[in-house]
Amino acid sequence: MSLKDVSDEELAAEIERRRRERNKAMPEKRATPDWSGLLETIDSGVKSAIECESEDGDFEHYVYEAAMEAVFVDYFEWRNSREWDE
Repeated sequence: MSLKDVSDEELAAEIERRRRERNKAMPEKRATPDWSGLLETIDSGVKSAIECESEDGDFEHYVYEAAMEAVFVDYFEWRNSREWDE
């Protein structure tokens, strides 16, 4: 079967099916998590909170990002390549 034997609708349906399958794929997990960035982020955030006598409003977000990068290879590159609704 060649592409000329496939209708535009069938082609569009196949492209959509492949997109959905790709979006289901898990990001690559690290064989061993690298906690160094997470620990550095936490340490830095706590030190900053002590010095400023308040916590940065984005601290939880930074911890989340560092945790995801500790467990998954290039997590946010993977996440940004997904075609998900925001």
